Amino acid sequence: MKSMLIFILAFTSLAIAQQPPTDFPEGSIPLTAEELKSAVADKVFTAQPVSGTAWRLQYNRSGYFFVNVGSFSDSGKWSTKDSTLCTEGRQVKYFCNEFRIKDGTLYMKRENGEVLQMVLK
Repeated sequence: MKSMLIFILAFTSLAIAQQPPTDFPEGSIPLTAEELKSAVADKVFTAQPVSGTAWRLQYNRSGYFFVNVGSFSDSGKWSTKDSTLCTEGRQVKYFCNEFRIKDGTLYMKRENGEVLQMVLK
């Protein structure tokens, strides 16, 4: 019985530890469309979801993006409006993600609500 209780507590702790953040960091602020465009244009980022493979995201100033996640890759057009970055790939439908910035670091909120830190490569 004691070992079963230890297992349940360990599993519960692991499950709690693996919950993705759904709030932007305290003190993070939205960007204007131009600020966001300047923050990502001609840059490459990585982002690590709580579960799954790390993402590689490249936003060219020309308005084209490239994404690699494990063996999946896509490319297409990107644009900004307010504090959101919108993409439409060849394989992935049109969607927008909200971005915020804090201390020079960008954060993106995924469609599922998870907030990812965008790490500049």
